[in-house]
Amino acid sequence: MSIPESVFSQLSSELPVVVARSEAPRLLGGLVSAGTLANEDAAGTGPRGMFYVGRRAAYPREGLVEWLRSRATATKKARVQGKAA
Repeated sequence: MSIPESVFSQLSSELPVVVARSEAPRLLGGLVSAGTLANEDAAGTGPRGMFYVGRRAAYPREGLVEWLRSRATATKKARVQGKAA
């Protein structure tokens, strides 16, 4: 079982056009921390299109959603059930 595309479609329609790194945890329900995003950016594996406004890092909505999609996995239970079926 994979994560429904509707989850990512809804994020694409409901997130602001630009998401500040510091606001991402709140807007994503705590799924990712600002520290994780900063670490991923430093490693070159963060959301596409990151930019700065002054000292604040921000992401285009679609870059952030695309990054989440690439990192999302189904739960272990769902993966096991999917293999058994």
